[in-house]
Amino acid sequence: MSIMQLIISFVVPFIVSLAMTPMVRDMALKWKIREKPNGRNNGDIAHIGGVAIVTSIMIGLVPVFLFFVPRHPVSIVFLSILIVSGFTIFLLGVIDDLRSLHYRYKLLLQIIASIFVSVGGSMLLGHFSGFHLAMFIRIIVFFVVTLWVFTITTSFNLIDGIDGLAGGIAVVASLAFAAAGLILYQPMIVFVSVVILGSSLAFLRYNFPPARIFMGDSGSLFLGILFGLISLLLLIPGEDLLFRIAGSIFILTIPLLDTTLAFSRRLINRRPLFEADLGHMHHLLLIRFKSMRKVDFTLWGLSVLFSILGLLTMMGYLAAFFTALFLEIALFAFSLTIMMRVKISKGTIEGIVEQYRSKNSSISSREN
Repeated sequence: MSIMQLIISFVVPFIVSLAMTPMVRDMALKWKIREKPNGRNNGDIAHIGGVAIVTSIMIGLVPVFLFFVPRHPVSIVFLSILIVSGFTIFLLGVIDDLRSLHYRYKLLLQIIASIFVSVGGSMLLGHFSGFHLAMFIRIIVFFVVTLWVFTITTSFNLIDGIDGLAGGIAVVASLAFAAAGLILYQPMIVFVSVVILGSSLAFLRYNFPPARIFMGDSGSLFLGILFGLISLLLLIPGEDLLFRIAGSIFILTIPLLDTTLAFSRRLINRRPLFEADLGHMHHLLLIRFKSMRKVDFTLWGLSVLFSILGLLTMMGYLAAFFTALFLEIALFAFSLTIMMRVKISKGTIEGIVEQYRSKNSSISSREN
């Protein structure tokens, strides 16, 4: 693994994403493929940015797997899983972006994609981690991996609620996982993470508030399943499993915490778990700050903090583990308490977003 290889792995998806995102945006506006009016926007912003993200990542991975990563059963299986599950989840996202699938159908397809990843992931863990597991344990591992991949995918989908938030968290998470790959001597994780970093950073150029395009479900679901796969790759060596699992959870704290809070809130209120609402962490912060940029920087900052603690945890520092765990519990308890007290209406969020976009319309016009 050389510096030049890392530069190529970053630059290729960055350039493709930077060039392709405005093209996808113009195409969507021409064909009137726009986000439906909701609490996030007034209905005139393209929302299929995931096409640019997925395309740039797949193109960026070509030199990685052809020239940079040694041919090994792990890389072959990983690429196979990525292509099949990635295509499935991307197709689901595109259909949902265009037709707004009922959450039950969307849930079913997410589960199918997660099961496929789990089959491949369980096979990787069983054959290459050095562990010889009994059938009963393998079944447990299969269900745990399925739940993990499904949770990560859902979490990234749910955190994509305001301009730039999911893209920025993807940048932070990919940086953290690249660092983890370097620290733990796993080159494939480094390369894949750097490719995601290049694509996400370029997309953020157009998705930063006020956004000119959204990544949509096609982008957020694909990024979610990618991070699920990367976190599984960290376990392949079969060493320090608890530290590596905990570290991955800490790196992805913000989307995972927001999803846990959403499900907890809906359970308490006896609402369907997968029914959309406006009670997420970013909605609460939006009411507090009245600025999407301030919300982004706040949650990005927390993501950086937890990513650092996650990396230290992977390195075996117990102090980092207990610090991160304490902060997660405290943040969960505090946020859930506020969520149960504050009632957020669609009109309130729409008013804040409309006012923010009006103030920043001159910026958007100059950059369109």
